[in-house]
Amino acid sequence: MKRNLLLVNCYGEKAGEKIAGYREWLRAAAARAGIEETLREAADSEPLEASGDFAAVIISGSQKMAGSGEIEPGLLEFLQGNRRPLLGVCYGHQALARAFGARVQRGERKHLGDEEVLLNKTDPLLASFPHVFAMSESHEEIVARDNDLERGFMVLAENREGLVEAIRHREHPFYGVQFHPEKSGELGILLLVNFLNMIS
Repeated sequence: MKRNLLLVNCYGEKAGEKIAGYREWLRAAAARAGIEETLREAADSEPLEASGDFAAVIISGSQKMAGSGEIEPGLLEFLQGNRRPLLGVCYGHQALARAFGARVQRGERKHLGDEEVLLNKTDPLLASFPHVFAMSESHEEIVARDNDLERGFMVLAENREGLVEAIRHREHPFYGVQFHPEKSGELGILLLVNFLNMIS
């Protein structure tokens, strides 16, 4: 089975090893899912076509602050116009939430290192996950958990403080995770395998 995947690199000039981690994560998950993936990369500053030749899209993390407006206007337009399966990671998760009217704000503390995540809802993205699991985190901003978020998204997972860790759009196959599955070992690979298995 062959799949064309689009990886949107939001790191800019600081991509280096960070985006290489996404490539390795994608290769490992595609091999496990029995998918022959063709990966195309694009920067978030480039024109992004929602009608492009890809079966699914992954939006990377970034050092940018989504809550402070550091989101490329073209990325927001792409997120609003795309209808293919999408997975936003950390900053990509925050950009996805912002694109559909949710708020992103600075948290009370910096999240760095492994953090416990608790499942709220059963979902194919988190199939075979334990109820409580640890994932790698690296962020200062969070998606606000309020009516603006709940109108467009379901909260699939939270941390012990009740902060949003994973969301799914109510109408479209769009997911966001605040944690970094590409740095989270076997569970991170499982998450991506589950995502790839949802692509038709």
